[in-house]
Amino acid sequence: LKNSCRAVTERFIDNPGAMEPVQVVFAEGDEDVAIKISDKGGGIPRSGMDRLWTYTFTTAGKTKEKLNQLAQGSGGGRQIMAGFAHGLPLSRIHARAFGGDLHVMSMQGHGTDVYLHICKLGNREVPVP
Repeated sequence: LKNSCRAVTERFIDNPGAMEPVQVVFAEGDEDVAIKISDKGGGIPRSGMDRLWTYTFTTAGKTKEKLNQLAQGSGGGRQIMAGFAHGLPLSRIHARAFGGDLHVMSMQGHGTDVYLHICKLGNREVPVP
């Protein structure tokens, strides 16, 4: 959700009136609870989709620069909340630990849809990586 809000805000920074809301849909099935988050924040390039699940890829700028800003205490008075490349990989690990999964589908130039499924049966034994 945070990634979607950031993407939309950055895309429409020069034209806030054209900003469209991030949409969130909750659905309860027999076996799981699903959450869909959709934004029109410009999407992720296809070349970056395979790297989404690594701890070295971010669409929010350079991680090394952000770490240096934190070390020096120079965030320009703003808290740095994105760009450390941990959010999506850790979210997927947590989803899988609860018997679910996390999927990202993106169209560069338009936006991104994220699907989170969490098992609600409570009787599945799931290996944790």
